[in-house]
Amino acid sequence: MDNKPLVSILIPAYNRPHYLRLALESAINQTYPNIEIIICDDSTNMGVWVMMQPYLAHYPNIKYVKNDTVLFVKNWNKCFELSSGEYVNYLMDDDLFHPEKIERMMACYLEMPDVALVTSYRQLIDGSGNERSAVYATRRLFNETTVLKGIDFGNDILSDGHNVIGEPTTVLFRKKDLIEPFGILCGRQFTTINDLATWLSLLVRGNAVYLPETLSYFRIHLGQNQNSLGISSFADWSELTICAREAGFLQNSDRYKAALDLQLKRLVENTLLPSFSEYVPKINEQRKKIEAIISNL
Repeated sequence: MDNKPLVSILIPAYNRPHYLRLALESAINQTYPNIEIIICDDSTNMGVWVMMQPYLAHYPNIKYVKNDTVLFVKNWNKCFELSSGEYVNYLMDDDLFHPEKIERMMACYLEMPDVALVTSYRQLIDGSGNERSAVYATRRLFNETTVLKGIDFGNDILSDGHNVIGEPTTVLFRKKDLIEPFGILCGRQFTTINDLATWLSLLVRGNAVYLPETLSYFRIHLGQNQNSLGISSFADWSELTICAREAGFLQNSDRYKAALDLQLKRLVENTLLPSFSEYVPKINEQRKKIEAIISNL
């Protein structure tokens, strides 16, 4: 293995043995030579367990755990706690890795020790694996490998209001750099944008590298877990903006105000959506909170 650092690929699984098999194969087929694969199974049936048995018999670097109860977000933390790698990459059980993903990203760490996360272009695919057109958040940011200053990159994302870094599958990071559990920033647990909360916590500690190659595949399909409507589905971005300033981002008051104004506009738009009608009182509470912060700047 040429003494290369161990990389842990973490797969939180849930009731999707068909997609999980494809995700697992993409992890097994990585060209990087020193990998362990941790699968924590949150399924409500034994489908994943049955699917896993042949793999466990043939691949000693796979560790599989069937949870006694459904852990939800804590399942992500369990994967992390069971990992032994110096570096970590989550792989959602319906997504895919390009075969050279870990090798290409680890090369960045080995060349640039001040890097806190490495991401890349991710290709959208449908339930059958067919490519889908990019949307604004998944567009290719650069056409060549680009190093971005952590705080500046975070400021740009918060000002724009889109997670251009990517979903959990896209990012490789150093395990010791994750001070708080996945999805937590400044002590607050985020749900709908738990990945971005983690990326910001890493960007405080170093730079980011963006690779223009397609190194992961983000699947959009009908069977996908969908975050239920509720306070977190519209409050997360505005709360993340507030926490981000506490973490060290948006220190310029004008830029902070502009980022809050963007989230305030989104909250106002949410009150007009029929699907959010029952949450209008909560939305208005959040609006008042943001307006109060803005008035004190």
